[in-house]
Amino acid sequence: MDWPYQFLDLSQAEKHARRQSLDRYALYAQLSALIPIGLVWLYQVLNKSSSSRKRDYTAVPSSDSFNTRKQSNWWSKLRWWLGEDVVAFGEVLGQREQWVGGIVWAVWLLVLCVAGTGRDYMHLTKRFGIIAVSQYPMQYMLTLKSFNPVSWMLKLSHEETNRWHRVLARATTLLLTLHTIFYYNYFIQNHVLLQKLQSPVVIYGMLSFFGLNLMVATAIRPLRNLSYRVFFVTHLLIALGLPVVLWFHAASSRKYLLEALGVFLVDMGFRKRNTITVETTISAIPDTSLIKIQVPVPRQRQNHFLRVAPGAHVYVNVPPVTRSAFRRKDVKATNDASEILFEFMFNPFTIAHVDQDSGALTLVARQRAGPMTTAIARFASSSSSSSSSSTSSSPAEEKKAVLNIEGPYGAAKHFPALSLGSDFDRVLFIAGGVGATFTIPLYRAIVAENPETKVEMVWAVRTAGEATWAVIENDASDILNDPNVHIYLTETHKSGSSGQNGEGGAGLSSGIDSSENSPSVNLGGEASAVTVELDAVRRTADGRVVSAKEHHRSRPDLKKVVDDAFGHGPEERVAILVCGPTKMGQQVRSQVGRYVTQGREVWFHNEGFGF
Repeated sequence: MDWPYQFLDLSQAEKHARRQSLDRYALYAQLSALIPIGLVWLYQVLNKSSSSRKRDYTAVPSSDSFNTRKQSNWWSKLRWWLGEDVVAFGEVLGQREQWVGGIVWAVWLLVLCVAGTGRDYMHLTKRFGIIAVSQYPMQYMLTLKSFNPVSWMLKLSHEETNRWHRVLARATTLLLTLHTIFYYNYFIQNHVLLQKLQSPVVIYGMLSFFGLNLMVATAIRPLRNLSYRVFFVTHLLIALGLPVVLWFHAASSRKYLLEALGVFLVDMGFRKRNTITVETTISAIPDTSLIKIQVPVPRQRQNHFLRVAPGAHVYVNVPPVTRSAFRRKDVKATNDASEILFEFMFNPFTIAHVDQDSGALTLVARQRAGPMTTAIARFASSSSSSSSSSTSSSPAEEKKAVLNIEGPYGAAKHFPALSLGSDFDRVLFIAGGVGATFTIPLYRAIVAENPETKVEMVWAVRTAGEATWAVIENDASDILNDPNVHIYLTETHKSGSSGQNGEGGAGLSSGIDSSENSPSVNLGGEASAVTVELDAVRRTADGRVVSAKEHHRSRPDLKKVVDDAFGHGPEERVAILVCGPTKMGQQVRSQVGRYVTQGREVWFHNEGFGF
């Protein structure tokens, strides 16, 4: 079959008709993006209505209601299958639903690119470009944190909509690549390449395509993991500059570029409105790599920040007034690149506790290799490290620093009701390290709402000191002494090590056992899974953290934890929420999947930042 497209010499009237066709199909492409959003919204409404009728009809689970749920099990299995990771060469390339949705949408956009183009090669070439740019307003909107109509409508967090931004970005990049290839083929075939390369319109197009490929390159997972900051800064600057360059490249696309840049700037305004600049109290938690930040919320903003759903998070930024204090002592101000980098650093911190009486938020984070947490940890420990009388187990000195706090954000406000008598009969939280800053507020909220709720939490931490932040002063409900909260230590402790002699500020007991027979958690129960040594701990009445191995004499693993959650009857509806290392989330999901295939009614959520 011969190639149908040719270089046609069109009259002015035919060129005008082609322009009308280009604009019409671009509008079709833009409006059609609302169709999947509308379908998801309609599904949510119908599903919520159906669930309400089922609860009214059968308040107590029975064999009939269980059979009714099993009749729609194919849909549950399909949704679960679509949520599985796509892995290639050891790298996670997104979820199946993203690939299926992305391929379907790319095919649809290609259909719109080809339809009605006849034999006109330039019509097809231009169609690739205008269809791609028509998706930019939606593509930009899906990344927004505050002004995100899609997030409001579908009750999703911006992290969830951002997943689909990446899908749409790949589709538009494909079209723009075809647009560029087809144009350069035209230049070469007509022997005008050198002439066109000097044209301002083509130069703007080349700059746009270069910027687009730079964004794609820095977004590749290995490069992004190497330096997330480079990826973020590159993404932000090109996202702001690309519409400006394309404005001069293609006049017909300007309305779409204005829309994209417009929603981006409006969101920046909303984010500025949701930001407070306050003097915070920063301290390093002894014998750990954890940092605690206490944020006093101004009275006029407490209604916004304190009435937050448990499990929410904020973004922390270092303002110019604080940057000199965060600078390394051996770096001169004129040579400190962090002064510029801090402008682009907005790190997510989960709200570990909200004190309604004092009007303060507590944030807890682990020091990573990134510049933000490294600078905060250096600032928090600088004074105590310079003191000759300080020890690693002494109480951490609290230091003051002005920070920008933006938010709150998160998916938790859209969660279904989890307490007893709601949508679920049993709730299980699984946390790893500082992932408990997400699960503990939710756990406390559920217990406070209904103490009879069947809820448990498994929490794996490196050392006992990492669990002490969860104890709230003057709170009788000590979570470390809660029989439904199972805490494990993932590091082996040497006798006599600092912080474990009962004399340090963390109040740790020397009774923690680190013998070879320590119980362990197996992340998944398979031969290839990662196994980590654990010791269960609890807090005594006098405030010490001591071994509680008598509560966990067997070798607990995540497979057993999940099996126990589902082992109380096939009619129970179970909710499982995970926040921890990627490996932990993947393994828990694998174990929960066994029960989804059996027809159990499950709600699963894996909390995480980034992608």
